[in-house]
Amino acid sequence: MKKTILLAVTALAVTLTAPAASADPPLALAKPTGDQPVGTASLSRADLFYPAVSALGKRKRFMTEAEAKAALGEAGITTIRPSVLTTVRTDAFVDARPAGRHLPLVVLSAGPELTSLAEDLASHGTVVVVAGRGADIPSVLDSLLGSKWAELIDPSRIGSAGGANTSDARIKAGLDLDGTASALPPDRPFLYLGTEARQPGWDRLTGWKRSLVVAGTVHPSFTDLGLIGEQLGLGFGATTPAARTQAVTAAYVRAFFDEHLRGEPQPLLAQPSARYPEVGFAGTSTPYLPAPTGDRPVGGTTVYLKDTSRPDPWVPSVPYRELMVSLFYPAASANGPKTRYLTPEESAALLAGSGLDVPPDLLTTMVTNAVADARPGGRNLPLVVLSPGYTKPRATLSALAEDLASHGYAVAVLGHTYENSGQSMPGGRFAGCASCEVPHDPAFWRKLELGRAADVSFVLDSLTRSKWGPLIDASRIGMAGHSVGGASALPTMVADARVKAGMDIDGTTEVPLTAPGLDRPFMFVSHQLAATACAPGNEPWERDWAQLTGWKRWAEVAGTQHASFTDVGLVADEFGIDMGATTGGRRTQDITRAYVNAFFDQHLRGEPRPLLDRPGYPEVSFCR
Repeated sequence: MKKTILLAVTALAVTLTAPAASADPPLALAKPTGDQPVGTASLSRADLFYPAVSALGKRKRFMTEAEAKAALGEAGITTIRPSVLTTVRTDAFVDARPAGRHLPLVVLSAGPELTSLAEDLASHGTVVVVAGRGADIPSVLDSLLGSKWAELIDPSRIGSAGGANTSDARIKAGLDLDGTASALPPDRPFLYLGTEARQPGWDRLTGWKRSLVVAGTVHPSFTDLGLIGEQLGLGFGATTPAARTQAVTAAYVRAFFDEHLRGEPQPLLAQPSARYPEVGFAGTSTPYLPAPTGDRPVGGTTVYLKDTSRPDPWVPSVPYRELMVSLFYPAASANGPKTRYLTPEESAALLAGSGLDVPPDLLTTMVTNAVADARPGGRNLPLVVLSPGYTKPRATLSALAEDLASHGYAVAVLGHTYENSGQSMPGGRFAGCASCEVPHDPAFWRKLELGRAADVSFVLDSLTRSKWGPLIDASRIGMAGHSVGGASALPTMVADARVKAGMDIDGTTEVPLTAPGLDRPFMFVSHQLAATACAPGNEPWERDWAQLTGWKRWAEVAGTQHASFTDVGLVADEFGIDMGATTGGRRTQDITRAYVNAFFDQHLRGEPRPLLDRPGYPEVSFCR
């Protein structure tokens, strides 16, 4: 935190030569957000903050004259009287009677410039000890836990925060507040919150970890000096107001210690939050799906279907076709446990051969947004069927499916058995990729597309006649897919008139669309195939385009590659994997969601969408 004081005090020196006591209104720290009063006591080498019984007594001084002189002297500033930093109002009451016993303890490795953060944590029931820069943290803990304050603290729940963490075995979780490194043991939970995306030693951390970047901030933004500077008319170059950064900091620091010292899961740490759009997730140990953009809670369930009218196309010895379907829909409530992304066996199968140095069950930890088996919150909804790419499990289209459901759609994501890396079946069975053993010649791809068309028709028959029938309006059904899943949309629509509109997302069509063609709405979306947008050369699409006689569009998204349109692109971004795309996975997902929603809104709901008439994103070109 040394450079915090240097930057802040230097800026103050430019404009201030009088004490802050003359300011109107007086300088003040951020108000604590908890419902408990805050007490404080001075220890021999640190200051203690804790929840108090009442807000009575003398308020703590922010900085003493000696502390201010030391800070100014260290910075070489002689034009500011130390009293400028001694008049700041705090919200902690000296020697107030403590409230509570066996509370979590957080060690702040900083000077008094993190007083607001200490007060906020204490107001939520956490004890905080603020040790000076360079303090011997183990000695501070020894002294505190051997003092009269020991009964206030639970020694099994100690965390550390500030500019540097400690390797003391008693520290169970560590937080780096815009520092440069962490000495925390690599298996402990760790959160970085600051101005830079990644920190030295990030890769060696093997436990729970997050790297969060707050846009528009500079180093002093996270401290009380940034807040005081703002009150004096100084921003230090930040574009996000210091008061807002203080609120962001308090929320994420509190969430981190609540999760890792109190054992209370915090959704704020699971994925980016609409409440704090300034905060970007630059690194994580737990993948997550972006929150849906609609205003409806989302439910999700798994449906097993068995078609006894045909043998399995890839394992003829099986006299029936089994399918797994993930069904998403608007839910009556957002409360409840979330759906599981993949089973351990599915995760291991998908990651096998990826070259990633990650646990095989990593994708079982994916943070989803759909409430498992939630009660539906609607009836007679338009239905969108989604079909994934070859070898990819149905889960890889979950971000798109959740988003559609949040906008009021029922969504069925098909798991085409024996056509993906592996799929868990009822009764603990696991179906591998039997089709992977078949030569992948043109006849294979045609068989794949036609087989998926048969799968879709069977699923429509089954869902509309099942307990889920009231959820679905059978007159408003659409289909979209990625890769071969998208390519199968055309043969599906040719074979099944119930599918009123279709989208092919980056899938090469192997089954030609022949006369009389198709008069229902259809849209192609592709990654940019050449250096120039909309360059000719996609002969299968050109062939089929000529046979489309209804509403049609052909869009291309610059900077993307094949996997960018799925959850694979999202996970790659979250783990810093370069797939060759220059448009990020999250940005591509935003674009994909927007166009898929607009397409089905217009063609299943009859609601015109200008986004389909002119590109609404600079990365998107309309080729036709």
